[in-house]
Amino acid sequence: MSRHLELKWTGLGPGAALEQFCACGDDDLADLATGITLPLPMPSQMAFSYSGLHSSVERFISTRGGIQNLDLQTRRALARAFQTAAVAQLEEKLVLGLSWCSKNNVQVRHVVVSGGVASNLYLRKRYDIYFFSFIAF
Repeated sequence: MSRHLELKWTGLGPGAALEQFCACGDDDLADLATGITLPLPMPSQMAFSYSGLHSSVERFISTRGGIQNLDLQTRRALARAFQTAAVAQLEEKLVLGLSWCSKNNVQVRHVVVSGGVASNLYLRKRYDIYFFSFIAF
């Protein structure tokens, strides 16, 4: 995603660059004006596809004549839409997995999120908010 938006990143990598770009600038009200939404790939299935999100971003950029034709507000809204959709997919799959475990009498006592994904502050804030609803199965 960072490559599609031509974001520069440090040693922390493209994920951190995307997160920093999303966190900068104006509030979410500007995003609402752009109307950018990305699909939830493979809904209700225990499968991931971030490539579907990347393809949606590529199509969005391409239909507007390339990244050079997107202003900063639109680029940031697109980045935020991607981050939101990626986290929504992760949340949905977690809920599906916990639901499956509950139906199959598999006791889940802990869920661990690790690696680069775990460092994303947007995800961590949502996780803090929804933690109890995730473990309530």
